[in-house]
Amino acid sequence: MADLVRTDGIPVYVQIREKLREEIISGALKRGEQLPAEHELAARFNVSRMTIRESIEDLVNEGLLYRRHGVGTFVGFPHLRRDHTRLTSFFDKAQDEGIKVRASLLKLEVIPAALPVATALDLPVGSDIIRVKTLRFADNVPITVHDAHLPHKLFASLVNENLEVQHLWDLFEKCGYRVKRAVQRLEAQEADKEVAHLMKIKVGAPILFKERTVYATDGTPVEFTYCYNRGDIYSLTVALER
Repeated sequence: MADLVRTDGIPVYVQIREKLREEIISGALKRGEQLPAEHELAARFNVSRMTIRESIEDLVNEGLLYRRHGVGTFVGFPHLRRDHTRLTSFFDKAQDEGIKVRASLLKLEVIPAALPVATALDLPVGSDIIRVKTLRFADNVPITVHDAHLPHKLFASLVNENLEVQHLWDLFEKCGYRVKRAVQRLEAQEADKEVAHLMKIKVGAPILFKERTVYATDGTPVEFTYCYNRGDIYSLTVALER
C-alpha cells in the first residue's frame, strides 16, 4: 500500500480516511480483512493514534469498516439493498448494483407438503412438492439461504433443470405461470447452527428472516419460501405514505 501524499489545506485525518477508502474500493484491503492496528497505521502515516482513530471512525460510521470488540477493525461488506416496494429477484437487483451473484444448490427433492407449506400453496397436506434449497452468494460471500417449495403438479419438469444458473421465476414462466405478486413476512432471528455454518458466521448472529408466498398472474400460488439473510449485509427499503 502506497504512503500518503499530503495535500495542503485538507485535514490530515481526511486525507488518511480517503486513502483508506481508496484501498478498500480498489480491493487492496479486502472485504472481511482485518485492518492493521492503530499504532501500525500511525507509524505508516507518521501521525498520532488519535488522528488514525478519527479517520477510522468516519469509515465505521459509513459502514466501510466495522469493529469487533476485543479483536480489532475489519473491512466491511456493502449491504445488498432490496427495494420491497417492488417485486424483484435477488439476482436482478444484485446485478443492477454491479454485484457478482451466484447460487449453490444444497437440496433438490420431492417431498410431502407439511401444513404451513400446503396452506400457503393451497394444496392438501401431504401433496408432492419440489423443495429447492440454495445458498446464494454476493461477490463470493454467502449471504442468503433460500429454501423454496413449489407445487410438483405444476413444475414437475424443474427437477431436470440446472437450478444454479436459472432463476426459478424464469422457469415458472416457461411453464405458463408468470410471477405477478407476493405476500411476505419479515422478522429478526438469530442464526442457528446450520445457517451459521453455511454462511460462515457465528451461531446467534443476526438474521433477517423472510417467509414469502409468490403468486402468478392468475392468482395461483407458485412458490412458498423461507429465506435466511445475513443481517450484517442485507437491508431492505419500504416506501410509506400517509
